[in-house]
Amino acid sequence: MKKLVIASVFAGLSSVAAANTVELESAENSNVAFEKAEVTIAASQGVFASGVVTYYSPRVWVNGRLQQFFVGPTNGNQFCEERGHNQEVSGSTITCGEDESSYANYDWYGKSWTYKSTGSKNQCYQLYATIKCQ
Repeated sequence: MKKLVIASVFAGLSSVAAANTVELESAENSNVAFEKAEVTIAASQGVFASGVVTYYSPRVWVNGRLQQFFVGPTNGNQFCEERGHNQEVSGSTITCGEDESSYANYDWYGKSWTYKSTGSKNQCYQLYATIKCQ
């Protein structure tokens, strides 16, 4: 029975490596959430290693609500760190937020996600559509 389980795991890894991506699920007790995630898998000298993880529709918890968050190095790195990565890497994509709305922004001094207002300048308020972490 144990041999069958191990064989199934390795067979699963083989098909994953062929596809080059794996989908992840969001943990329920996490400070961050996402719609889906893809992990890039690379084989090097017979060893599988994860490369970059792309999170789609990333959100963070602010006062009990899931919120989109502003694009920026501190926000991106914080999201990635909360998912167990070292940092955000290039390749993330943006979407535009609306005027007179509030979105999440990480407060380094308070060590928490807070709301930040966009104001009303009739411009694109850059929010993460996807974020890439490594």
